Amino acid sequence: MDSIKEDIKNESFERIYLIYGSESYLANRNRKMLADAVVPPGDTMNRSVFSGKDIRIKDIIGLSETLPFLSPRRLILVEDSGFFKKAPSDGDEFLEYIEHIPGETVIIFSETEVDKRGRFFKAVGKAGKTVLCEEQKEDVLIRWIGSYLGGSGKKIRKTTAALLMERTGTDMYTLKNEMDKLISFSGEREEITGDDIDKACVLNIRSSVFAMIDDITAQRQKQALERYYELVLLHEAPMKILVLITRQFNLLLLAKEMSAEKMNYREMAGVMKIPEFSVRKYVSAAGRLSRQRILSAVKDCVQTENDIKKGLINDRIGTELLIMNYSAGTIEDRPE
Repeated sequence: MDSIKEDIKNESFERIYLIYGSESYLANRNRKMLADAVVPPGDTMNRSVFSGKDIRIKDIIGLSETLPFLSPRRLILVEDSGFFKKAPSDGDEFLEYIEHIPGETVIIFSETEVDKRGRFFKAVGKAGKTVLCEEQKEDVLIRWIGSYLGGSGKKIRKTTAALLMERTGTDMYTLKNEMDKLISFSGEREEITGDDIDKACVLNIRSSVFAMIDDITAQRQKQALERYYELVLLHEAPMKILVLITRQFNLLLLAKEMSAEKMNYREMAGVMKIPEFSVRKYVSAAGRLSRQRILSAVKDCVQTENDIKKGLINDRIGTELLIMNYSAGTIEDRPE
């Protein structure tokens, strides 16, 4: 991403770029920033956009060979082509052409999924630049949250920013939308507080399910069931909730085992593939249960899912019974 900023600053552009990755906010921002620097958005004569799976290679090449009109450059933006996941039948023609793209043409591919082993990915990496936009680390997101809110004259403490991520997740589009809500909700006040987040922001499903697991491990059965019923009322499928419950118990098991090995939070975050601030929550919740009990919960989750798939029990009832059993505090540890 820094390389894109450098190209824009120097007004020195590669002939071809690939912007890809799971963090769509970053990918879209970088694509727009680069595209607008190559050719201004109002210049429709020199900007062409292709989108979807029915893009023809010969159309891209034809436009690429067309001289720009009253402009130093021509921009071709290709979105979600799928070329980098599965090469098209006429892909060889484009691979041969990449080395001959005119100096006045800039082609930008924007893709969600790519195969780094594929010929398209390797060819673009050799002839131009590939830019990965992936989920950002906790400290980077905290700085971004502070910067985004600061642009609207607001301030937020690091601990409060961490609370916002804990509640809404780390997807940057979701965070942006929730920050926009907070800016409006806080009115004339300068500082965004934890109370603002509690009142204005909505838990995402993963955060809701973790809150449910927290209630289960603390044996708060009434609250755990209320959270489950709320998710069902919001039309979340019971099977999806069960899958997430299973994931949460698996993470608790990891947290339990790594805590026993005296691993630090940063190391644990790397293994669990979750932000460091979330690790602390899992360690705390796992501390309430024995390893055997967590393992039993994982096994019962899998068994419940299998019973639902076999038609032995209704999905809503099966998930509800699991929550009731493990929030009641009456299950004995079972042998492995």
